Amino acid sequence: MNLGLAATLSREITKSNVITELSDDMKDYFKNKNYGSDIKEVAIGIICVSQGFDQFFKIKKPRYTKDKKNIKSEGFEYEIEKCFEYSIKLDFEKFQNSSEEECKKIVAKEILLSLDSLDSIKKKIKDFDWDQFKKDLENFFKEKNLI
Repeated sequence: MNLGLAATLSREITKSNVITELSDDMKDYFKNKNYGSDIKEVAIGIICVSQGFDQFFKIKKPRYTKDKKNIKSEGFEYEIEKCFEYSIKLDFEKFQNSSEEECKKIVAKEILLSLDSLDSIKKKIKDFDWDQFKKDLENFFKEKNLI
């Protein structure tokens, strides 16, 4: 399964590499895992913007794309299929004022918390082992000493 993080950050944030590194590590960890036939890719949007921009960056509702779909966005074109995507929002001040290690812990905690709020979409996706996916996420974060 392909799992990645997509960051939308205020330009004041100097620790964007934290999310990129975490995303790369997650991608490696999950690349050979399979939780069922309904989801091949999970994309989690990470929003962390200063108060002045907060109103422009809302959390997106969870979305599942079953059939192949071509996406054109910001000059890029790509194809998705069996893709589950949603976003979470981090506290800007807390993230900005934390060390890189603390930032990773903030992201890990918020991702795990977000899984509990996905009940409505879970009912639509029949062949996916949500429990094992959550356990593997927890194990990944434990191995990295983030929880």
